[in-house]
Amino acid sequence: MRFVRFREEVRILDPRSSFSESRSEVEVRIDPLTGRRARINISRTARPKQALVKVEAAGAAKCLFCPENVDTATPMFPPSFLPQGRLKLGGATLFPNLFPLAGNHAVCVFTPEHKIELARFRRKEILDGIRCGLLYFSRCAEVGLPEHFLGWNHLPAAGASILHPHFQMICSKEPLAGTRELLQASRSYFRNEGKNFWSQLAEEERPSPRFIGGTQGFTWVAPWSPSGAFEVLGISERSSVMAMDGQELEGLADGIVRVLQGYASIGVASVNMGLYSVLGGEEAFRANVRLMARPGTGMSDRALLELYGQEVGLSTLPEDYAAALREHF
Repeated sequence: MRFVRFREEVRILDPRSSFSESRSEVEVRIDPLTGRRARINISRTARPKQALVKVEAAGAAKCLFCPENVDTATPMFPPSFLPQGRLKLGGATLFPNLFPLAGNHAVCVFTPEHKIELARFRRKEILDGIRCGLLYFSRCAEVGLPEHFLGWNHLPAAGASILHPHFQMICSKEPLAGTRELLQASRSYFRNEGKNFWSQLAEEERPSPRFIGGTQGFTWVAPWSPSGAFEVLGISERSSVMAMDGQELEGLADGIVRVLQGYASIGVASVNMGLYSVLGGEEAFRANVRLMARPGTGMSDRALLELYGQEVGLSTLPEDYAAALREHF
């Protein structure tokens, strides 16, 4: 039996030590039976945590990600990776994660506004964050880290320790397990059926009660078998977010904002989001984004069935919530 582990080095300019360079490690362990990976960074126990009840009172004075503090309280990349230290585009600012789970793990504060209500997010804010992330993905690809993932934890119920809205980006030599699983299944479907699963799904779902709407370059549906509460799937016409033109990126941001508005209308406050994308013009794959609602109370929506049964227990049919969200497209 082999107990395999490896370490990914992290180098940042640390605001806690006058922006001197600091080095740390993320340990990745691989399960000897299933091959599943666990990422361990013991420094994450020291992450600052903002209480949800204090979000409005905290404001700019105490929030690390507000514009008054972001340039002094957040780390920078070493000059060898990014001479200017941080990436800025529109209202977005991107910098290395102070408590990373990968060797190249970035945070992108995509709006200067300290807000949490889903209905208040604007298309330009989401678009600025995505475009800023693409700059980071491009730089990582230049140094041999072509695999990329963009995600969002909004509010503590979704895993966020800082309330100010921010995306997270991870780049690596190999795709994360979720991307790898989707890519392998897509290739298998393409070999067996001679069709692209994602293109076929987008076409077949248009007349179904799970169809939510369309934006430039994207089809938005409630999945037949959701992986979380009120999950929405946005399917691109391209395999990679890196290959999308300006209108398609606007369509991605537009769809995300419409979903958020729909969530707000049915009482959802907290969400998770993940954007799956692969390079190389993969004919069997299409980039796709997934959003799901997280619980608004103290009760977890991840219990024994989800954690150890590897299946999901839900209480709402996708056809039912698709109808509610469709009104916002």
